[in-house]
Amino acid sequence: MHIPPDTKTESAASDIHLDGSPEANASPPPYATSDPSSSSSTRPFVPPDSVKPSNHLSLSQTHNSFRGIYVIDPSLEIPHEYLPPLPDGETENSRSNFYAKSTHGNVSVDLYLLDKPINKPKRKILLNTSSEHGSVYTTIRRGDKVPSFELNSSSKNGNVIVKIPRSFRGPVTGSTIHGRITMSDAVSAQAMVFSEVHGVKRIFIGDMSARNEENDDSVILETKHGSVRIYYEDEDSTPPVVKSVKGFWSKIVGL
Repeated sequence: MHIPPDTKTESAASDIHLDGSPEANASPPPYATSDPSSSSSTRPFVPPDSVKPSNHLSLSQTHNSFRGIYVIDPSLEIPHEYLPPLPDGETENSRSNFYAKSTHGNVSVDLYLLDKPINKPKRKILLNTSSEHGSVYTTIRRGDKVPSFELNSSSKNGNVIVKIPRSFRGPVTGSTIHGRITMSDAVSAQAMVFSEVHGVKRIFIGDMSARNEENDDSVILETKHGSVRIYYEDEDSTPPVVKSVKGFWSKIVGL
């Protein structure tokens, strides 16, 4: 995943790759760009063969950033003795299928959700990504409209960026105190904005007439000193100013 420069959180801390996959030991895979005005059909869902499926994965760093590619199989039964300690506020019934947190670094994860039965009492795949002083980048990929998921992504002093599947349908809540909440043109075309008051924006993305609380997706994005941005997973999220600079230098060097 391409990580836009973050002047607030870029530091000497090195990236830590925690999934052990070949993809994680190299640069993030390039995303296929798409024209927001083009067809909304999704590209084929192909989880990487080199990454073994996991469940209830918990990752935590203090001074380092990390990025990785993960395949989530919600049907995997993990022996209790191998499960990580629960974060504050979680119970076994609410244990995340994927949890990633850094205190002073950026978090960048690319999540493939397999269409497998979800272990009860959960009804949806639960995802949690966060950083105290870094930016958080979460990309979610799946084959079709299942499995449905709930994502909580947050930061205090960084941007929160999410890339959702084209099949996403459900409510999105974005909040910031000293930043902006924006959507790509393609997402905006599928979104209904209910309110934007005191830095909190409430949106429904997808076909509102097919709304089903039990099966809908759900996303909560929170930051204090950063911006919230929402894209589809096959869109290029590189900031326009960075694209312009790259284009300029490409012409200069003749690339």
